[in-house]
Amino acid sequence: MNLSARAAFCVALPLLLLAGLAVLLPFGWRSADLLLGCVQGHDCAVHELLADSYYLMALWNTVWISALSTLIALALGLAAAVSLAALPGWRQPATLLASLGANFAGVPLAVAMTLLFGAQGIVSDSLSLAGLPLPFDLYRNSGLLVAYVCFQVPLALLLLMAPVQQLSGESLLDAAATLGAGPGLFWRRVGMPMLLPSLVEVGSLLFANAAAAYATPFALSGTATNVLAVRIAALVSGDIFSQPELSALLALLMFAMLVAVIGGGRWLARRLRSSAT
Repeated sequence: MNLSARAAFCVALPLLLLAGLAVLLPFGWRSADLLLGCVQGHDCAVHELLADSYYLMALWNTVWISALSTLIALALGLAAAVSLAALPGWRQPATLLASLGANFAGVPLAVAMTLLFGAQGIVSDSLSLAGLPLPFDLYRNSGLLVAYVCFQVPLALLLLMAPVQQLSGESLLDAAATLGAGPGLFWRRVGMPMLLPSLVEVGSLLFANAAAAYATPFALSGTATNVLAVRIAALVSGDIFSQPELSALLALLMFAMLVAVIGGGRWLARRLRSSAT
């Protein structure tokens, strides 16, 4: 069924309005409430945030864990996608496994990580019997990074398979070989520059996926995990008492960060595509 642009917009309008209201109403209300509190000089959440390094550290942990897990996932996912392009028979089972892995985040992943790398985990006990220490602590930031990589890599593979398939066709490779370029030179001079816009877009989505993750860090260490999503939930529920103003400010910071990363990624990808043509 083919729809005109006007008809497609009319069909999508209710969903767009609902999504816009779901985002703008709570954030607009909380932003006005925060601004009013700071103007009146009482209960200014901004002052409380800047005065407490614990919440600033949560912001920093969210940024560096998300960024590093994104870079690792892009590298491993791209390598896997390039390998699968040369092995078409493995493409369907690899896609199935990657789909399962990308949706394995949360409590199932935390349980699996605990069974493998926890205090009495299989890998931990095996390394202990061999006299070797576990290279990371599952319940600290290093363990959280490993957990993020476990669901980021399959997602990166799924998102990069289509762009890599378009580049690995016989026509491009044959044309490069005719001009005397080997596979290494082809990927360095042709493949990677053409893939760069897709890598930027996929990287921005992976960063947002990691930064907004809540179930995995909470299931691993509870409220002891110092990342933004867990801090926001802890401030809303409140171990002793809730702080809705501070939780709203942290949510606004996360929203602004995700909008900047995704919007900046889309803008940069468009610039790269336009410069390549």
